Amino acid sequence: MPPEQEQKCDSFRPCSLCARANVDCEQALSEDTPTSRAKSNNQRRRGKLRQRVQSRSSSDVASASAQSDQQPSLPPERISPSFGENERATEPRDQPSAWAPLDFGESESAMGFARKIYRLGSQTIDEQQTSAIPDGGCGTRTPITRTSGQRLPISTILGGRFPEQNEIDSLLEDYFESVHWFSLVIYEPTFRKRLNSVKDGFALPAEAPFLTLLSVVLCMAAWYRSKKPTQEGHEAWQLCSDELLRIVESRLIHIMDQHSVAAVQTLLLLGSHHVYHGRPNLSFALLGATIKISHAMGLHRKLAHGSFDDVEERKRVWWTLYTWDRFASISYGRPLSINDEDCNVGMPAEFTESPLFRPESAPESLGVRYSPYQTQLTQLYLLASPALKTIFGSLSAQSGNQHFESEYSLQVNDVTQKLLAWRRDLPSFLSLDLDTDYHPSATHLGIRAHSLQSLSLQLTFDNVMIVLHRPSLARQIKNLSAQTPIATGSVTDMDSPLAQGGTQGASQSDQVPRFEANSSSEYWWRAAVRTARITELPHLTQIATDSHLVAFMAMNLFHAAIVLTLVALSDPLSDPAQAVKRTITRVFRLEELLGQRDPASE
Repeated sequence: MPPEQEQKCDSFRPCSLCARANVDCEQALSEDTPTSRAKSNNQRRRGKLRQRVQSRSSSDVASASAQSDQQPSLPPERISPSFGENERATEPRDQPSAWAPLDFGESESAMGFARKIYRLGSQTIDEQQTSAIPDGGCGTRTPITRTSGQRLPISTILGGRFPEQNEIDSLLEDYFESVHWFSLVIYEPTFRKRLNSVKDGFALPAEAPFLTLLSVVLCMAAWYRSKKPTQEGHEAWQLCSDELLRIVESRLIHIMDQHSVAAVQTLLLLGSHHVYHGRPNLSFALLGATIKISHAMGLHRKLAHGSFDDVEERKRVWWTLYTWDRFASISYGRPLSINDEDCNVGMPAEFTESPLFRPESAPESLGVRYSPYQTQLTQLYLLASPALKTIFGSLSAQSGNQHFESEYSLQVNDVTQKLLAWRRDLPSFLSLDLDTDYHPSATHLGIRAHSLQSLSLQLTFDNVMIVLHRPSLARQIKNLSAQTPIATGSVTDMDSPLAQGGTQGASQSDQVPRFEANSSSEYWWRAAVRTARITELPHLTQIATDSHLVAFMAMNLFHAAIVLTLVALSDPLSDPAQAVKRTITRVFRLEELLGQRDPASE
């Protein structure tokens, strides 16, 4: 074959050489086309391929160097590609690439093997051509193209009215005060950097994932602002929240088609918003989709390469998703969706974050340490997971089996002791003191956040304790249903806390008892009493009603009220039962107050 024919494109399109060079095939050359022109085109394609490979290699070296230095935060110029600012924004940092596929040493898909075969020849698979195959292209089927870098108004990109910058800054401070301390979905350092890039109200179309995340953040902040009794313009902020929610939901399918951290963050916040605002079924469906997207991205696996901020953001998002999965299993009574054995992600680093965004906000000498709360909450659920898996998993169908009950009893005993040790070892600023209420005069944002976080951890701990000992609670209900109206002497047979003297003063009820094999009821009983005692903390519960904790608190109070009601019904005419009924009355009054602030609390 003559040399000039070897340098033409193959007869089938796209030819292998052009595919590797990521360029369009040239039109067939006529016979009178000079040979030098064919050689020039071929050399240009090969040159582009070499440049692309060299650029990728340089990027990998820089990434590995940054990882070895263990720097907490690198300047943008050190971690960004060396092209223009507008072009850099067209490729989000969390956009996956076929040149650096995730490899965790686990079973792979067919596409995973195909990628490895291609890499044997220093080739790559075009993601555009494989996006319709499972585990193919990691982006959408309409890939982002590098344009001239034209920036558009944010409202044009999202297709709806977007708040002004001063409103955005103000709402973000409300978000950190109402939501962020409770659900650490966003990673503040990275979030702030991306926010600064769109402060002028313009953005690149490729920044739509972050803009959607920003929309759901502002939606939640506007909703809580509209519920504040001292806030003017309640209806305007409610309309603002509704409009932002419409924008996010209109982009829902597009969000779910993305493999990006921003997409996972958006779905997490959207799901938590719905579970606490009257649409729990939609929230449960969104949680399942979010878990699958996270698995596809490998968030459940340790990231071998990447900047400090990228690694920490992935950790934070994954463990937030993990705790939501455990909470959902308890709330819905359904199996766990995340298997502990599949995860090898470390705990997030603890650092301070700034909740202030307005220029006029007085800067505090120190930021707020929100992250220890996430670490403690995650550890609580990790300790409880083996028992939760048994309770809500397929083995629960064997609950009538005597051998199963014996095995489960041993498991619960072990988990209970670990949870009690976890509670004893809590940092003082995250340990709730039921005898000391929150002081409204406290102005430091950290004190307020830690007070609410301590309440959240206590509610979670007590709720888990009740759930772990549900078999004992179920036996109480079974015995109560079999009891005749005049047979009031069966309380002792039911192992009721009333019969055991478990109705001591409230100040004594929250003391952790010494564990005994036949006193399982003591655990769910005292957990319910501790939960009910938050009615004695009016200032703390008041600030909780202005935050994302309001519905969570209402759900846990409802759970505790069921336990208290069961105990009161076991011996309704006794003096201890009367005391329990008065406690239930206080719980219902608080529930009524919470119901005025949140649909899930009604």
